[in-house]
Amino acid sequence: MKLTARPGFQQDIDALPDFRTRKMALDMLVLVREGKVRGEKLDARVATGNLGDCYKLYFDPDGSDKPRFRLVYRYTPDEITAVALEAVAVGRRANLDAYQRAIANLGRQTN
Repeated sequence: MKLTARPGFQQDIDALPDFRTRKMALDMLVLVREGKVRGEKLDARVATGNLGDCYKLYFDPDGSDKPRFRLVYRYTPDEITAVALEAVAVGRRANLDAYQRAIANLGRQTN
């Protein structure tokens, strides 16, 4: 499966705090593409807008019990007939940062 990225995803990667965190985010995408890991389906929420076609994965290079980062991705054109895995956004858990970035990178409005 091909791996693509939304406009804005590279800026999200660059905004992560260090090399280890950036590498882990990209490694997680590879694991998803290879079918070794699967995230949780997102939905539409007032605080984040409609991310119902996306999935989230929690990660943290420190291995903490409450991972500090979220990776948002989706299958294109859809989950059933997917030809590509699209990296949508990555960011911190705090203040819904990753989901706000996802809405922005998808060009959508919050509800």
